[in-house]
Amino acid sequence: MGVIKVVFTSITLILWVIYAFLLKRNYGKEFTISKSLIPLILICFISTICLGVNYVASAVPSLNDGIGIHNFISRWIIGENNWSVQLFKTYFNLSVYVSLFITLIYSLLTLLKK
Repeated sequence: MGVIKVVFTSITLILWVIYAFLLKRNYGKEFTISKSLIPLILICFISTICLGVNYVASAVPSLNDGIGIHNFISRWIIGENNWSVQLFKTYFNLSVYVSLFITLIYSLLTLLKK
């Protein structure tokens, strides 16, 4: 379970670093780190939505016959083993915190730029 989460996080961060590097190379002095955070924020919010859908679907028994993964992004993050409503809630909560934290960093960097 933990390995899949580390792989998803690593791939996301590696792609973001490559994206930031390409922006820096193409824009030079006009480059700001806050602009490069926008795709990372979008990925975080999309992941949060996917994990939220997965958590709600597992928490409401009348929606399903059992607990399952409802989208591929949740499968990439959570993995295939030891599913539980509490596990889905934990991943959803962590994703909300990370999304809010990155958005706060973006806001602070944007304010400091001015």
